[in-house]
Amino acid sequence: MRKLSVSRACAAWALGLLAAAAALPAAAQKIYPDRAVRLIVPFAAGSAADTLSRLVANRLGERLGQPVVIDNKAGAGGTIGTADIARAAPDGYTLGIAAQGTLVNNLALYARPGYDPRKDFAYLAHIGDVQNLLVVRNDAPYADAAALLEAIRTQSDERFRYSSSGTGTSHHVAGALLGRHLHRKLMHVPYTGAPQGLTAILSGDVDFGLYNLPAAYGLVRSGKLRALAVTGPARAAVLPQLPTLAETGLDGYSVTLWWGVIAPTGLPEAIAQKLNDDINAVMAQPDVRYRMAEQGFTLPPLPGKTREQFAELVRTDIQASLPLLRQMGLTASE
Repeated sequence: MRKLSVSRACAAWALGLLAAAAALPAAAQKIYPDRAVRLIVPFAAGSAADTLSRLVANRLGERLGQPVVIDNKAGAGGTIGTADIARAAPDGYTLGIAAQGTLVNNLALYARPGYDPRKDFAYLAHIGDVQNLLVVRNDAPYADAAALLEAIRTQSDERFRYSSSGTGTSHHVAGALLGRHLHRKLMHVPYTGAPQGLTAILSGDVDFGLYNLPAAYGLVRSGKLRALAVTGPARAAVLPQLPTLAETGLDGYSVTLWWGVIAPTGLPEAIAQKLNDDINAVMAQPDVRYRMAEQGFTLPPLPGKTREQFAELVRTDIQASLPLLRQMGLTASE
């Protein structure tokens, strides 16, 4: 009888071990995250996207209980960093910043950008919008937007040069669309990031630029650059005296930009939903919204978009904007 009891006890102990081992993967999945999370920003440090990303990363890290580390991978209109996001393991430890330029504009500009926004990403959360600011050097001979536009109209093609932070960015598209409205071909000079492109305006290497408002706003406030107009459908709250380009006579002109957080496709549902909840909670924090508005960002609506709504924003933008971009005939070499 004693041998039988011992055998039964051993069997029960072995079954308990097996049950515990089987439960380990499920338990491990509930711990996310148990280490640092990388956030790939496919733009240069100091750009508007980088500024917003750092604000979001710091607060998201507080909610997750793990640091969210920024990894700037600029270049080729954001295709380098965005392709790295697509190739990463879908485990929640590599996230990325998506922009209209990288997921929409680049489809028209690059034959092989290295990713397909329609199938390579999980769309987590929309984090904000921005419009661009038309800026010239402070000693430029243009008192307002009308004066610059008239000068462009009266000169030959490619007489005026504008900088951007890279091919396919909203700065590039905004300049090309400006030339289209004025029936003049402008010379596009791409740089590796917004700081470098803005420096080219300050040095006189180019005549003007159309940069994300938060990236250019500091130089305008310090008196180094002169702001002439904004590119969106309405005036900016931080610079209400500036007209929109549409108000200057460019009927129908409007360029805005959205940003969001994405991950590689295949991300587990529970992790994707947790990140959506946490990022939306960050974007609802009053001090975060105040800092965004103060720097010229357009605040995301409350409550934040669901993952499905953010994905639909991207799909709708591709359908609406891609034909126009292709009609404009832009290429990565322009």
